[in-house]
Amino acid sequence: MNVTDEIKARIDIVDFISRYVPLQRSGSTFKACCPFHQEKTPSFVVFPHTGTWHCFGACGTGGDVFTFLMKKENLDFSEALKVLAKEAGVELAPPEADPGASQRELLYQINSQAAAYFRNLLHRHSAAAPAREYLQRRGIHKDVAELFQLGFALNSWDNLRNHLLEQGFSDEQLQKAGLLKYNEQRNRYYDAFRNRLIIPIRDRQGRVIGFGGRVLDDSLPKYLNTGETPLFHKSRVVFGLDLAHRAIREADEVIIVEGYMDVIAAHQHGYTNVVACMGTAITQEQLQQLQRFTTNFVLALDADAAGQQATIRGLNQARQALRQLRKPVFSPGGRMRLEERLAANLRIVALPQGMDPDDLIRSQPGQWEELIRTAQPLVDYFFDLVQAQYDLATAQGKAQAVAQIAPLIAELGDEIERQHYIQRLSRLVQIDEQTIQHRVEAAARTLARPAKRSSRRPPLPGASSPELPPEDALEVGSVAMAQGATPASSGLASTASSRLAMEKFLLANLLPDPRLLIWLVGAADRLEIQPLVGEDLDQPEYREIFRALKRYISRDEPWDLEAFQSTLAPELHGWLAQLVSYAATLPQREPDELREALLKVMIRLRLERLKTQLTSMHFLLRDAQQAKEREAILRYSTAINRNRRERHHLQQLLVQLNRTLLDSNRLSQGAPTL
Repeated sequence: MNVTDEIKARIDIVDFISRYVPLQRSGSTFKACCPFHQEKTPSFVVFPHTGTWHCFGACGTGGDVFTFLMKKENLDFSEALKVLAKEAGVELAPPEADPGASQRELLYQINSQAAAYFRNLLHRHSAAAPAREYLQRRGIHKDVAELFQLGFALNSWDNLRNHLLEQGFSDEQLQKAGLLKYNEQRNRYYDAFRNRLIIPIRDRQGRVIGFGGRVLDDSLPKYLNTGETPLFHKSRVVFGLDLAHRAIREADEVIIVEGYMDVIAAHQHGYTNVVACMGTAITQEQLQQLQRFTTNFVLALDADAAGQQATIRGLNQARQALRQLRKPVFSPGGRMRLEERLAANLRIVALPQGMDPDDLIRSQPGQWEELIRTAQPLVDYFFDLVQAQYDLATAQGKAQAVAQIAPLIAELGDEIERQHYIQRLSRLVQIDEQTIQHRVEAAARTLARPAKRSSRRPPLPGASSPELPPEDALEVGSVAMAQGATPASSGLASTASSRLAMEKFLLANLLPDPRLLIWLVGAADRLEIQPLVGEDLDQPEYREIFRALKRYISRDEPWDLEAFQSTLAPELHGWLAQLVSYAATLPQREPDELREALLKVMIRLRLERLKTQLTSMHFLLRDAQQAKEREAILRYSTAINRNRRERHHLQQLLVQLNRTLLDSNRLSQGAPTL
């Protein structure tokens, strides 16, 4: 039993609510005029046997002792939990603290102080004159330099160190932030950045997490970055994302370049959907961050040999990192198989030889725009690449070319595009189309195999399944409920545990991609049912996390789990961590399949709530009939009829959805199509 369940078990909800409103017994329930709106006839009912309350009048709201106290006293969950825990005599354990949270906050403060110090030097110190001249030569305006918080590090071994020590930080803390290095031979700390233009590196929220330093002469290395710290991980950072994410979403396209100055020049000239990878090869973590805002990627990397190799590495990373869609493909005999298709549009900009984006944007902005507009599709780029790299007059060269391009063709979502490129590859290597077709199909089957192995799709209701460990049984039970099984057939102990499993399954799938909640709202509207609300969830902690999630996405901000956690009461952090951990154990699903499962969970949760309400209303109607209260009889009769109509509609929707599930299951087993 968790702490909220223990509190509810110890508190008599009738006694508690009667402190706020005079309750009158009515059979097995208690009634009063609703404390949340004006009314003359009592419609507020408390159910002692379930520990819940509901208003059958204008409010139409309900809940448990937590929701009542929060609504009546205008408290948040944390405040209500403390009040009720004291009331129930339950000792609350201190919220689980994140041991790294205070350290990260300290590092944010150090970086912020350092960025301000560097920025002040750039604008005011005489030694920074070469840096100011460099920016002027590069055409970087003062307002853009301020936008990116550009700064300057003096040619000194301890200038920054002394400044930050005066602010109360220690050498060890500054070294942890990556601003100091330690010389063991001399037993001394020294500044990591010296005589360089300083470019602060910020996360998506705009917090400084590290720095890049550019030399102003011919010394090496040309660029120096902060080393790995608790805040700064080079493979995860996308430079400029804090300034670009809104433009990326609006344009539905991101342009990825290599260097800091490329991004700065692009933003100065109005191309604000441009970001940079931290190095020559794009990483999976960087691409997955960007995919939150768009599925259209344009890679504008250097045209030299090293740049081309970086492009190839980046493209291969992209194909592994970006979300894949599993699409049904039918054979001429009517059988179906699932194939992986890349859920992104990748294009390549071939820059003029010897020019980088910064040069091109500053000197020929028109040509830059044209290059972006006419960027090559991924497959076209690889066609040009293999012709330059391999001797296509030899058998080995032809085999290498087909091995490179066939998987790319297999990932295309449009069948006409596939056939176009199969014909083109056939002509290029002078091999008949049927052979190329077979190679592409083989590549498609290879792509589908990992997802097939990792998928542990729960059995359909009534299907036998082997004994499962507890966590898998929970997953299977919750999804079986979503697919229409009764609590008993799902293998769960009770209706209450079934609801808890469904609530857990729902939130665990919404947290990685909250856009699914927006989709559920639209689906509810199309199906003419009420959207999911907090009252549909019984577990107080899940209810509060769900409500917080709705508030967060209503701000139209890009999803960030860490930022979302900061909006929750500390008492909910452990519950959030459990949901995130559980989400990582769930099998990967096709987007359509996942949306269908979540829709069914939403319907089942609503049906369970309506069923509970119906039982309560039957008691209320019987009590009203015995007391010959005509107005109450009419109210409860109307509510019962409305409840039955809504339940019938929801049950019909489940039947339709389950029929679709059964048909798709037959197809996935290779049965002939009808």
